[in-house]
Amino acid sequence: VVLPPMKVGLLTVCLRLYAIESIKARRSVVKRILADVRRLGPSFAVCELPESNGLTDVKLRIAHVSGDARFTDSALRRLAERLEHSGEYEVAESGIEVL
Repeated sequence: VVLPPMKVGLLTVCLRLYAIESIKARRSVVKRILADVRRLGPSFAVCELPESNGLTDVKLRIAHVSGDARFTDSALRRLAERLEHSGEYEVAESGIEVL
């Protein structure tokens, strides 16, 4: 069985969290975001990058894998748009690349 080449897309998102006054509150928001992305299915993976600093700045990298580069790009764009409409944080910066 020959499988088609897989395409990997990466969405890097920098978030500014609102009304965060403790590490515990920050961790709660970040865990919720990570869980929401993981619930989208096995084609998504997400992690917090070590460049995140302070209580209010979070940098996430989200990967999506599929056999179609256009589908991967579309899935990540929809996710980025969904993240932008949250009331808990502001998307300061985001970028997508498909490998």
